[in-house]
Amino acid sequence: MEQEKVWDGVAEKWAEFRVRISPPAEEFVKKRKGKILDLGCGSGRNFVKVKGLEWTAVDFSESMVGFAKAKAKKLGMDVDVRKADSTKLSFGDDAFDSVLCFAVVHCIDSAAKRKKTLKEIYRVLKSGGEALITTWGHGSPRLKNKDKECYVPWTLKYMREKQMRYTYVYDLDEFVDLMKSVGFEVVKSWEDHNTNVIVRKPSS
Repeated sequence: MEQEKVWDGVAEKWAEFRVRISPPAEEFVKKRKGKILDLGCGSGRNFVKVKGLEWTAVDFSESMVGFAKAKAKKLGMDVDVRKADSTKLSFGDDAFDSVLCFAVVHCIDSAAKRKKTLKEIYRVLKSGGEALITTWGHGSPRLKNKDKECYVPWTLKYMREKQMRYTYVYDLDEFVDLMKSVGFEVVKSWEDHNTNVIVRKPSS
């Protein structure tokens, strides 16, 4: 099944269950000012009001975009939420002061598209801007005994069929090397349940 359709199918219950902002995302976001892009925003779980921060959010799932708009309205936040392909964003170069790409890259179903997504993050970041980019990691219980390239089911009792989510499992060193190949400076890297990096676009 096409992954966009998979995530459209997951969206309603995802919005119901994925409601709390992730602590690493919250820590990163609360230190930011200016314009931030939430790339792969899902249902808007990482939206948080921060004084001086202007939000734009994109996702490739039409259903997720709808739930993200509803979440922003519920929080009283003015978020520009759009449907977009992560490999070809409509924003100009140097458009954002920071980017949040939380638990997204592993869902992109080819190495070429994953790297193109990272190149787009690099392009739309201002010089000196930082991004928090995370993927599912080996520490995640849902990935126990899984191959590096696999499908992870989303199954609930009410659902008639499993939604099979494409997943690529990065090693931390592999992920760091990929960031450097795009041109990023790696500010910080660590593993927990996820594989995480904070990267910076070098100043001109």
